[in-house]
Amino acid sequence: MNTFNSILTSALLAASTVTFAQTTVTITTTNDSTNNTSTHVIKHELNYHRVRSDFGIYLGFNNFGGTLPAGYEFSPLGSRFFALAWQQRIPLLVNGSTKLRLITGPEVAWNNFMFEGNNTLRKQNDQLVIEAASVNLSRSKLVTAQLNLPVMINITFRSRFSISAGAYYGMRLDSYTKVKPEGGSASRTHDRYNLNPTRWGYLAEVGFRGHSKLFFRYEPDSPFRSGMGPDASVWAVGIKL
Repeated sequence: MNTFNSILTSALLAASTVTFAQTTVTITTTNDSTNNTSTHVIKHELNYHRVRSDFGIYLGFNNFGGTLPAGYEFSPLGSRFFALAWQQRIPLLVNGSTKLRLITGPEVAWNNFMFEGNNTLRKQNDQLVIEAASVNLSRSKLVTAQLNLPVMINITFRSRFSISAGAYYGMRLDSYTKVKPEGGSASRTHDRYNLNPTRWGYLAEVGFRGHSKLFFRYEPDSPFRSGMGPDASVWAVGIKL
């Protein structure tokens, strides 16, 4: 995590600066035919490459990776990822045909893990227990919300094709289960559910600048405390609008 902390520090320092380049423009003003004279004026200007702000919406699917205990079967299409991101695009090298930028900024992300069948999640003696509901359910899921700070290096080519890669670190804001019986109303139960207070992962994005992009995220560590929940990674894939 020391490497990631160094990246965050660099991002904060870069966010407080503005990159600029100096250019020289030569202007020929007159050529007086009477006196056969000409005047040359050289003007220096500063072209500023400012930090730009973007707002992004992430929509996709997420799930656990690895071997899970019995009962932790999740719907591939019902388990969804959603995030709102406020990003700063900080220029690093932007004078050539290939642009290099640092992208960072806060985001709020939600992981929705939808159980298959009538399985429900609850806590018993500080341990997570999967139980089958006594009635048919139309929905049963675990939802986590967290505040993340991603840091990515972005490369944009002359064709405007863009590649970004980096990492993120986040803190848990909320977690709850949501159960909805068939023909009944939904109920929420808020709890920590043995989730870690912080999480981190890798992320990558590809696409054309100014258009929607594909994204992939991977958390190698389990979101649950050691020995108090499934030991499984988390992944998410989808589109960024």
